[in-house]
Amino acid sequence: MLKLYNVKEDYINYLRRFDTGILFNKQETRPYVGIVYTINTTDYYVPLSSPKPKFEKMKNAKDFHKIANGKYGVINFNKMIPVYDDVLIQVNIKAELNTAYKNLLQNQFRELMNIKSVIHTKSAEIYKLFTSPQSPHDIVLKKRCCNFPLLEQKMHEYKNRGQPK
Repeated sequence: MLKLYNVKEDYINYLRRFDTGILFNKQETRPYVGIVYTINTTDYYVPLSSPKPKFEKMKNAKDFHKIANGKYGVINFNKMIPVYDDVLIQVNIKAELNTAYKNLLQNQFRELMNIKSVIHTKSAEIYKLFTSPQSPHDIVLKKRCCNFPLLEQKMHEYKNRGQPK
């Protein structure tokens, strides 16, 4: 079952040192959907972006999917990251104090449950596309993606060294 999580700021900042394509964490408030893909023993989580007028005009792509046609934001598959349990904070929608944000999270989550097969399929496809030889068309797409193999290596290094003090 998919769930919403936040990811600890120290971990995101660490990964951003190696891949600036990782989305800013907004002080641990950016929601991530997980687990969307597992390769070997590494779990991937995909970030969500809040609704913006430009999303409604954009089309779904291999690395991008609108939530309710952009009304509730988007899923950025090209920005998914490897994560392990110690850096996760499960989102408690019921405890959210900001009513507008709580409603957005509820709507996002409901819509995500309706498209969970799409989420799993696109996550796997974007990972495989990045780690396989591409057609000339996919080279452009690859440039928009985080470097998944590098981030896996950095996740293991971070996990083995413990969290920075």
